[in-house]
Amino acid sequence: MTTEALSIGFVMLHTSPLDVPGTKDAGGMNVVVRAQAEALARAGHRVRIFTRRSDTETPSRVELMPGLSVVLLDAGPPRLLAKGEHEHVMDEFSRLLHDAIAADTVELLHAEHWFSGIAALPVARERGIPLVQSYHSIAAPPESPIGEGERPESPGRLAGEARLAAETDLIIAVSDAERATVLERLQGDADRVRVVPLGVDTALFHPCDTAECDEQRDWLRGGGRPEVILVGRLHPLKGFDLAIEAIARLPHAQRPTLRIVGAPPPDGDAYARELHEAVVAHGMLGTTAFEGALRRRELAERIRSASLMLVPSHSETFGLVALEAAASGVPVIARDAGGLREAVVAGTTGVLLADDEPAVWAAAIRDLLSDEPGLKRMGEAARAHAVERSWQASADRLVEVYREVIARPAGAQRQRETSVVSNE
Repeated sequence: MTTEALSIGFVMLHTSPLDVPGTKDAGGMNVVVRAQAEALARAGHRVRIFTRRSDTETPSRVELMPGLSVVLLDAGPPRLLAKGEHEHVMDEFSRLLHDAIAADTVELLHAEHWFSGIAALPVARERGIPLVQSYHSIAAPPESPIGEGERPESPGRLAGEARLAAETDLIIAVSDAERATVLERLQGDADRVRVVPLGVDTALFHPCDTAECDEQRDWLRGGGRPEVILVGRLHPLKGFDLAIEAIARLPHAQRPTLRIVGAPPPDGDAYARELHEAVVAHGMLGTTAFEGALRRRELAERIRSASLMLVPSHSETFGLVALEAAASGVPVIARDAGGLREAVVAGTTGVLLADDEPAVWAAAIRDLLSDEPGLKRMGEAARAHAVERSWQASADRLVEVYREVIARPAGAQRQRETSVVSNE
């Protein structure tokens, strides 16, 4: 196989790799794209990430490291948009992306989320280059239970995701669970779906081994409260309300402290307010901290200082924070759903719960926190599980997929429509 360097263009229309995860609409997707892009650049590939400018201060091009730059396109107003508003700027973004690619050619486009894919599709066809699509989340019909996935936040999403499944050259899923969703919900072609496992930064996310951690262990042995952590955007899909209700079911003397790391998306203030109100209603104000979004280094410090992470998400294509907790030697209690079944090894690195009753979650939290030897064994097993995964291995697998699709004969490409999905 050739080792020639590739020229790759990632497309991220609605969120920027420069944003702090947990703010705006930045989340696990931002972490994944940036980590993979950095690993690709370290391996000698030339990578550009094309995103929308949401302010007037950031320059039009930001060099993150040798071989990796972020290109900001002036599509739509230079301000933060609610997620659903991005459908209105897809056409303009597509035109600007076409011009950017004409001036700075790439061999392949890799679109992240459906907004990006629909904007990139006509560009890829006009330039005669392959388009690879990652969804990161796939919408469920509005009437579906929340456990089926996100709601379509804009009118064209359901049709747009199905169209991309039919027309892109290759689809990349982050888990077997996401692959199954592509095949079942979007009627994707199994021959055009590849699973690329995610990695984790095991140098940044590592078990607590400082003097501060020794003090914390002494504090716990002296009767201090253990800490439970929640990480993610304050959005109903993440199920943080269930975690609060579960901890509230525990007797006051047995309640752990709760640390919530993350901020609401641009249109998510109502849910954030509900979480704050629930904490007050349950008398947990003195044992709960809302930290907002944190930069990666601070987040890693918070995770490894916790005794336990909860991931009560109704739906996850993978659940990267669960793997980051594992790398930190912190066991996880997660919902038995989607890709969380792959991020957490049930009974070994954490616990998976199929029930959404707060009392069931409360019992699992109580049982695990009261078993210090078991908690320690699970944390050690979690770290061992995480060190087997790296972002470089993830990027290497991406390159295999890229080379596969680039090598396909041009005549093998099916004729496809190139109009952008409209919300008119």
